[in-house]
Amino acid sequence: MTDFLYARPSVVEGIARNVDLFGVLNTYNASQNGNEADQKARLNDVKTLKNDFQAAYKLVINGNQI
Repeated sequence: MTDFLYARPSVVEGIARNVDLFGVLNTYNASQNGNEADQKARLNDVKTLKNDFQAAYKLVINGNQI
């Protein structure tokens, strides 16, 4: 989804961050460079749009309203 490039900490990591004064526990979805990160984000956006369009199409075909 749209949170692809953000960190998703667990409960234990959230508790540990209270003690992490220097930010060594911060990990994100890493990429080699900015272009690779942009491409990953774009592909994720296209995938999300595709899923949204498919869901909307199914609603229209079935005659359901949103």
